[in-house]
Amino acid sequence: MVQVLGVDVEVGEPNVIGSLSVFPLRGKGKGSGAYVPGPDAFAKGLVKVSELDPPEVPHLVVENLAPVALLLVEGETLVGGSQNRTLNTTVLCPPKAKTVVPVSCVEAGRWERPTDVTRSKSHLPGSLRAAKTADLGSEPDGPARWRSNQGRVWQEVGRQALRHGVESKTAALEDVERAVNDGPDTLLEELEPVPGQIGIACATGDRVLGVDIFDRPETLGSYLKSLVAGYRLDAEDGAGATLVAAVEQFLAGVAEDRADTGLGVGLGEEVRLRGPVTGLGLVLEGELVHLAAFPQPELP
Repeated sequence: MVQVLGVDVEVGEPNVIGSLSVFPLRGKGKGSGAYVPGPDAFAKGLVKVSELDPPEVPHLVVENLAPVALLLVEGETLVGGSQNRTLNTTVLCPPKAKTVVPVSCVEAGRWERPTDVTRSKSHLPGSLRAAKTADLGSEPDGPARWRSNQGRVWQEVGRQALRHGVESKTAALEDVERAVNDGPDTLLEELEPVPGQIGIACATGDRVLGVDIFDRPETLGSYLKSLVAGYRLDAEDGAGATLVAAVEQFLAGVAEDRADTGLGVGLGEEVRLRGPVTGLGLVLEGELVHLAAFPQPELP
């Protein structure tokens, strides 16, 4: 058992999907008020995403149509608009309101009349999430706090395309993710959360790729498959099994990391990890809503 930002987490035995080990993280979050997770909101038509007027690459407008808050998670990809973008931080959007959210472009070769925005079935891979998070501004508040290094994001998208042998006319990460995840392999579709599961740790060989922890099992269930689909892009072919001890050691590093709390984009406060681990999360009224943590990325 490891305590991470006030949440006791227990590592279970992994599901193995190819060269990716998916460890369930069991725990009991204290809950952080009523909200609807992004996947559920898009499925039920409770969210509308649009461009600013005039459009800007690093921002989108999210309109929450639900009577409760809307949770959107760092690394969640929004497909459409003038170009595909991904969330730079986890955001809890107020009910019945519009929120301007910070994003990064993951489709360098398209900028055109906006189309309807949908949610991708795949999160960003952990390596890209780590690089994007590590490069966010260090200001205590203001828009620069959530500004990524866009050039590095595009570089990571290109690296994934080259690694998986995928050509995309618009240099879209979505094309790479579809090529990797839309094959005949049914293991991802059959993946289901275990009782009490509030998070996952994904690893390949002896290397932990990242960790996502939520405040309740229902939210983990909504995001489980899309998170794993993203981590699959970082799996190393032929990698051996990962030991539970390796994940526990990584979680201990997360627990020991220095956490800075600052302004959140919507409701709550944002937490950033500063140390051997990079990551960020969201806290509402002192309770953890979501945390994403990754190994520090290598310098470009």
